[in-house]
Amino acid sequence: MGSKEIGFQLRQLRQRAGYTLEQLAEKVDVTSQQIAKYEAGKNLMNTDRLQRIADALSVPVQEFFCESGDVVPLQVSERVLVDSFRAIENADIQESIVKFTIHASKVKE
Repeated sequence: MGSKEIGFQLRQLRQRAGYTLEQLAEKVDVTSQQIAKYEAGKNLMNTDRLQRIADALSVPVQEFFCESGDVVPLQVSERVLVDSFRAIENADIQESIVKFTIHASKVKE
């Protein structure tokens, strides 16, 4: 998988997360122009930068190396979380968990 394919995945993941170029750039401390270059496949990302971007997008690094439509296998803890969430019958509780999870993912220690 080349830089263009990884850049395409970056763009898809960024848009799915609801971030603009500027918002993602701010989160990883680069310029929006640099993010645009990554997305276009013009610049390569080193492993540290790739990890920082994955963290900012709340995705595993493997997501950058999946073909469109590929499914990244869930870790055991993720599967337990999904199964437990689906077992909750109360929609209000599910909504609260989603809101809590989104908030918790944005909190930096």
